[in-house]
Amino acid sequence: MRIYQGYTLLELLVTLAIAAVLMAFVVPGFRGLIENNNVATTSNELLGALLYARSEAVRIEGNVTFTPEVDGWLVTAGGTDIVDQTIDNENITLAENINTNDVTYNPRGRAAITAGDNIEVSFDGTVKSRICLSTTGRPYIKKVYEGNCP
Repeated sequence: MRIYQGYTLLELLVTLAIAAVLMAFVVPGFRGLIENNNVATTSNELLGALLYARSEAVRIEGNVTFTPEVDGWLVTAGGTDIVDQTIDNENITLAENINTNDVTYNPRGRAAITAGDNIEVSFDGTVKSRICLSTTGRPYIKKVYEGNCP
């Protein structure tokens, strides 16, 4: 009696066909997941930089300026660059909607901004989230579907 081990060509082709059909449904879903993760990462890093600028102003008892750029941001204190961040993902862009084009925190941690000032985080040109700045200077993240900043 002969015992055959292995798979036939037909079994292998059927398995590959099923795997291809499953991949056709799964791969597009990963693109959205990757997009959301990239936007969340950039939004959190931007929020962290704003909070750092605010706390640094209190710590050094002087003005600290946060300047958003299309491909990153810059934090300066007394003319010295503290943080110069560039976004590594070419699909992510920033757009600032701030009357003074930057945020300057005073030694009390407050910023002279107006209601509704925000920085938009976009993926492939579509706005996905906003970093809103309260009139006291405290930043927070707001998703686009949650509406505009107050």
